[in-house]
Amino acid sequence: MAAQFPGIKPSSRSFKLGNYPTKVYRAASGATVKRAFGNRPFGYELELAFENISDATAVQILDHYDATQGGFERFTLPAELFAGMATALTGKIQSPALIKWEYAGAPEVQSSIVGRSSVTLSFVGELDY
Repeated sequence: MAAQFPGIKPSSRSFKLGNYPTKVYRAASGATVKRAFGNRPFGYELELAFENISDATAVQILDHYDATQGGFERFTLPAELFAGMATALTGKIQSPALIKWEYAGAPEVQSSIVGRSSVTLSFVGELDY
């Protein structure tokens, strides 16, 4: 079980719903046929930005990245990340059916002044049985 992501409210969030597993077949005439290969979406995308946070808080985020072995282990996200959002929208992002999150890449850290930094994170939500 991966370590719990720190319960820090981000400055901003960006979310993209997942895609359903389908394949489009195109004939030489240009006609298309779609085939569904499942009934659950995958590949959710979530970006979080933490602006002007203390370096100690930035280290907590980086420690979580290391604890998940750079995105190898999947995890759930705490409710604190979605503070201030409507419950219905939070449910779409926080807990889609059978989705767990992993890092899409390494965290980006920008140091602004002594003791303060900004961290940007990208996650991918995948089906996890």
